[in-house]
Amino acid sequence: MQLILDLNGGREFRPRKGGRPPRYFFALLPDADVEPQIHGLAQTLHDRLRPMKPPRGLGKYHVTLRGIAVPDGPFGQTVEMARTIAKEIQKTSFAVKLNQGASFGAAPKHAFSLTTWEDLPGVNGLSVSLDGALRRAGIKTDKQKFWPHVTIFYDRITRPPIDVPALHWQVREFFLIESIDRRPYQILGSWPLG
Repeated sequence: MQLILDLNGGREFRPRKGGRPPRYFFALLPDADVEPQIHGLAQTLHDRLRPMKPPRGLGKYHVTLRGIAVPDGPFGQTVEMARTIAKEIQKTSFAVKLNQGASFGAAPKHAFSLTTWEDLPGVNGLSVSLDGALRRAGIKTDKQKFWPHVTIFYDRITRPPIDVPALHWQVREFFLIESIDRRPYQILGSWPLG
């Protein structure tokens, strides 16, 4: 028997059996003009490099700002605290530029991502501000060193960095996202940048 708890106007929360638990993270999403460009570049690089997995696909491309531990699920206190913290973040709008392809992560699942070796102070500052505010509130965050990137596919091997056509967009808001394997992302909140 599996219990289904409906607390969000028809959205189901099912306790998970096996598999990876849901993940929660603050992120930047590319704007409507840039996301298809990312996907087109992902397909081109996939055809050229022949990795083990297909491109992530539309609706999955993002820059993770900071992952958070949410032991009480999407309707619990942790998400509410994270939302409250996000409302207090005061940052101005900034540009993102991606002009490199590079591998991140460990075997056997390397994330091949779009990134840049240039300094992105707006993105870095937002990530640092979120991380500090979340930790001060007692919310556990991921311990990974932050490097802005958009994962486009996964592969078994590490690939050397390559130059790619530059992609730019102006970031005007950031998001809190729930990610469950093989499902569309659920946006749990969004906050504007001044």
